[in-house]
Amino acid sequence: MSKLWVVGDSTLSSFEDKYYYPRYGYGTKLGEYLNDKVEVVNIALSGRSSLSFTKEENYETLMNNMESGDFLLMGFGHNDEKAEADRFRTAVGDYKTEGSFANSLYVNYIEPARTAGVVPILATPIVRRKTEDNWSKVQLHITEDNGDFKGGDYPEAVRKLAADTHVALVDMTEITRKFYEELGVEETAYLHAWSCNNMVSVDNTHTNVWGAYVNAFFVMKTIKELGIAGLSENVIDLANYMPYPAKENYLEANKDYKPVEFNSNLEASKLFKDVEGFKVSAFGDILAPADNKDFSCELEEKDGKPAIRMAVRENRGKISIVTDGILFAFKQIPAATKFKLTADITVNDYFSNDQVSFGLMVRDDVYVDMDTADVLGDYVAAAPLFLTKKENATNCFARRSSEQVLGSKLRREIKKGMTVKACLFATEDGYGASFDDGDVITGGFDFKLTTVDPEHVYLGLFVSRNADVTFSNISLEM
Repeated sequence: MSKLWVVGDSTLSSFEDKYYYPRYGYGTKLGEYLNDKVEVVNIALSGRSSLSFTKEENYETLMNNMESGDFLLMGFGHNDEKAEADRFRTAVGDYKTEGSFANSLYVNYIEPARTAGVVPILATPIVRRKTEDNWSKVQLHITEDNGDFKGGDYPEAVRKLAADTHVALVDMTEITRKFYEELGVEETAYLHAWSCNNMVSVDNTHTNVWGAYVNAFFVMKTIKELGIAGLSENVIDLANYMPYPAKENYLEANKDYKPVEFNSNLEASKLFKDVEGFKVSAFGDILAPADNKDFSCELEEKDGKPAIRMAVRENRGKISIVTDGILFAFKQIPAATKFKLTADITVNDYFSNDQVSFGLMVRDDVYVDMDTADVLGDYVAAAPLFLTKKENATNCFARRSSEQVLGSKLRREIKKGMTVKACLFATEDGYGASFDDGDVITGGFDFKLTTVDPEHVYLGLFVSRNADVTFSNISLEM
């Protein structure tokens, strides 16, 4: 029996989700369209690029176990375009250009596969779901320059690599683009994961089980048409699935999903002590149950005065387009309170990632040390976002009716060792925020935080993802 090895990112990998419509990568369903003469070995990993995957045990498994007569399907691109040194590979340049996406695929996968007698197969990345009529470049994996990280066309880099090295190509970017246009914006939401039972929680990158079946079908249909000896003839008759697997046969909600219930009578955290009158909780999309190892909030002294040091490690939490996970030191105050919260923030360390953030926040809900991927309440934050963009990162942001609202640009790059000022205050119409003496943002933040808890707001300090900061000179006027 030959093996079809599958490497790639979250669009191919398996997951263990608590989502309403859990995430499934298409690598999990390829075997549904093959007979028993080929075994699928899906070792794709979420969050990996063609570069970072080579640092994983799964890469060693591939190198040590693929054999002559096997096949290797490569589905990278989503993370190679990320402006992070550990993952980025530029789309510019061919397979001979060191540092390029094409070179990474060729040197790390195609060459070793061919040396072992394994047949390589390239796949371009699936599109990100569009929410309007027109496609953005990002949805089609075409990026702009971002500081030292050069932009480029990632699907085209794979197409050219396939042509230059005579490797079979499955153009999933083009296939999914045409398919999504055929289905329409609303229907494509049902191909994707939902973190809760509301369509606003749709994850426009990751597919659910129906989406995985559909994408796997398109991959195997293309492979059958390509006539790859030893593999194509083992693709089963696809007539019963044409023109694509039907939604009613595959889409189902997670039977164990339970929506989050809010209670304003908050219990005390069993993990974190109160600090300087602030209660502390880690909650939201934090990957696993809260703990005081990856999340820490400690009272320190800075310049002879009390300070609060907060840190989040190991990729826990995030500020994303759909869901959030944070460590929050907060006070519950009446919703109608006029307040002004200010603090100095010393940046001890942070990992450059677009889901990292830290600063001041006011929100309409809090949960005590709860891991949930549900879409939670609205908020306003005096904090930076999209830090990989350096001086072009976002200055202050909010979530309104589950949609992310962005402020202006920072006035400079936020670097380790810096101390910056942040300010968050209530206005007649909503809230205002500023970070690092940048623009004071009120436009777009002119809404009340009373949807979840009409009686209170929750005001304080937060950290998300891989960041370590110290809050000092904290002042709250009410």
